[in-house]
Amino acid sequence: MIGRNGRIRRAPGFEDRTGRDFERIEASIGIARDVLHGLGYQPIETPLIEQTELFLRRSGGLLSSQLFDFMAPDGSDISLRPEMTAPVVRHALETSGGPGPQRFQYAAPIFRYTERPYDAPSSSVPNKRQFIQLGAELVNASQPYADGEIIFAAYTLARRLGVDQVSIRVGHIGLIRELLGRFDLSERARMFLADSVTGLADGDDDSGSIEAEAVRLGLLPSKGQQMIETQASAADLLSRLASGSVRLPETSELTSRSADEIVAGLRRKVEWDARNVDFPDALALIRQIANFKSASVDVDRCESSNRRLLETIDGARRLTGSYGLDSLASLDNLTSIVEAAELNGVDSSDVIVDLGLGASIAYYSGMIFEVSAVLRGQNVVLGRGGRYDGLASALGSERELPALGFALNLDDVLELTRCGQPETAERSYIVVSPTDDSFVEDVVKKAVELREAGHDVVSLFDSQVDAEKVARSIGNARVTRVGNTGSIYGDRV
Repeated sequence: MIGRNGRIRRAPGFEDRTGRDFERIEASIGIARDVLHGLGYQPIETPLIEQTELFLRRSGGLLSSQLFDFMAPDGSDISLRPEMTAPVVRHALETSGGPGPQRFQYAAPIFRYTERPYDAPSSSVPNKRQFIQLGAELVNASQPYADGEIIFAAYTLARRLGVDQVSIRVGHIGLIRELLGRFDLSERARMFLADSVTGLADGDDDSGSIEAEAVRLGLLPSKGQQMIETQASAADLLSRLASGSVRLPETSELTSRSADEIVAGLRRKVEWDARNVDFPDALALIRQIANFKSASVDVDRCESSNRRLLETIDGARRLTGSYGLDSLASLDNLTSIVEAAELNGVDSSDVIVDLGLGASIAYYSGMIFEVSAVLRGQNVVLGRGGRYDGLASALGSERELPALGFALNLDDVLELTRCGQPETAERSYIVVSPTDDSFVEDVVKKAVELREAGHDVVSLFDSQVDAEKVARSIGNARVTRVGNTGSIYGDRV
């Protein structure tokens, strides 16, 4: 950008980092590396520029609209990375993985375009276009214990960075999809309702705007019109078309579609309308679920906080059961995740179950969560995370690759707190492995015990994983197995 006097200025929305600001960033990155190293997460650096298609698949419209994308000299479409998850998964696929779960950590700049530049007057539109993300990705781990570990990692990192009153808000994006799958709805109606969850949770639907939009899109009948009338009208038109009493326009007159294509489209419309007769009930349930959340608790009442979270999930079971929807796997999964997070060391008094929590990036498939802090009585979101088991296949993988992760926005963290220099030490690890899968919970307990004793620990959640290979891949590590004979320490490998 060039000023009036011809002097070249920095690009709008970007900042220079110097002096104490730079030192605070470096200190924070050091703390993040220290925390995540302690959980077995190894650093990764991916290219600043990636193929644009990497971020278009399963990312969702919001992220796609914020890309800094351009054409390279060789004609390829490339973009500055707007997030780190997709590049890390791409790397995992290209390297064919390793033994057991793969743990990656990063401290990296990302770029997202916003309409108003940083130098513009203040507004509700984000005013920065470059951020530093501190985060981690856990690839090839499907157990709820892995979800608990990721939540613990984000929670611990925020606290170690000096953030007071850290809050974890946990939801499950798979619940809405599972619920909608139980209703007789068109795929278009399911997508519409899934996209409406955040608005319903935020109370933005006081005027019935969602119903109005559903009518406009043809997902609901207009006021005073019953669904059967819509079907009857279309069916009558189809009969008249078949008898020849109504003539369709020739292809060259008004449309490029043939008469057969028009009739087929009308027939599909009748079928869609018939399937959407469950739409009012589905919307009523989603509206209630979107506002189903546990209340926060005072520290003095923390002894009952885990019960509070599980009672919230049980309440959701009773609600969905009243609609005839039982045995919801996502609610069972969420229960296991909440328990696993507490087992890892997350204070359950700092956790809120929020079934209306939405995700701005479309690749999330299961548990999702937000990391927040309280500033002047206001809740400030510092980062997000969750499970994205379908991302690998969306990127072209022929095999399923369960994965999850999180990222904190360091710029937001630094606005809340000041960070000191982290301690540094030579790294050595203990790999904790179960002798069989019935001892996985004991593995988590043993890992917590070892970390509290000052060790850096890598947990394995599957007895079939070769612990010695995992230790060799890490380097400077030894193995301990947890099972019937108690903890059995192995040699450093």
